[in-house]
Amino acid sequence: MTTQPPALRRAIDAMDRIAQGIDTLARIAMGAALLGVLAMLLLQVAVRYVVNFPLPWVEELAVYLSGYIAMIGTAVCLRMGFHLKVDLLSDRLFGRVRIFHVLLVNLVVAGFGYFLLKYGIHFVDLGAGQTSPSSYFPVALGRLAMPVGGGLLIIQSLVLALRALDELIHGARGDDQSLS
Repeated sequence: MTTQPPALRRAIDAMDRIAQGIDTLARIAMGAALLGVLAMLLLQVAVRYVVNFPLPWVEELAVYLSGYIAMIGTAVCLRMGFHLKVDLLSDRLFGRVRIFHVLLVNLVVAGFGYFLLKYGIHFVDLGAGQTSPSSYFPVALGRLAMPVGGGLLIIQSLVLALRALDELIHGARGDDQSLS
């Protein structure tokens, strides 16, 4: 007879599945943006050598898309554990102290995500109505990458923090998702 996991663990697992879906969409968006940058730069080279007239908007759009790749990539890398980190302290921690450290670090990351979201919205507002000089793209669209990345960072870091909190309260999971 199997026992039902605690309600908090079930709720966190549901949020984790939602965050995984968001992560999958973020990866698809990053891949599409990367392919878009590649296609535009190849187009720029071809047009420059065939027609001998470069397209003025390609570089600006590539920079905009690169901003989205970088900002969305922060949340993807956080979820995968690929961010650069100094683990001098965390390697020396064990058990509940290590899990508390994971909880604390993810709460700090969520705070940084909030900073990106809040001030990114102000940054977008500053560019409202402006267009880029050579392509006439709205500047706000390029700047929108900052609050989008901040929002995604908040989602992923809070889910990771909740998983750590769950492990502090209910103990280690029996699967490969354990933090200790």
